[in-house]
Amino acid sequence: MKAHFFALGAIALWATLAALGVSLSHVPPFLLTGVALLAGSVIAIPLSGFDWRQWKVPLGTLGLGIYGLFGFHFLLFIALRHAPAVEANLVNYLWPLLMVVLAPVLLKGVQLRALHTIAALMGFAGAAIAILG
Repeated sequence: MKAHFFALGAIALWATLAALGVSLSHVPPFLLTGVALLAGSVIAIPLSGFDWRQWKVPLGTLGLGIYGLFGFHFLLFIALRHAPAVEANLVNYLWPLLMVVLAPVLLKGVQLRALHTIAALMGFAGAAIAILG
């Protein structure tokens, strides 16, 4: 049951990310990203029960996670300042399509089927129509 609340909290955070990013556009994006990730860390540490063994990951994985999350949010906050929020957020959420298209390149045994290609093309076309009007 506890995991359900964490999942709902994550969904609530994702749902409000663009709105908060736009409403906090007066804060420099580097500072906004740092404060947001610091707040998430401060919340996560007590939720782990201060069991530091849960935080042990390989150094490369830790680096990729930190720089990946920081870079993603930093670029998102910059995009929300320079583009209309709906379009910037729409482009931001094209990553699931990229996961489908790039899975065969990165994972052994995964094949890109015609249905995957059609669905990805429809998703990209829908995004293009929404952005271009």
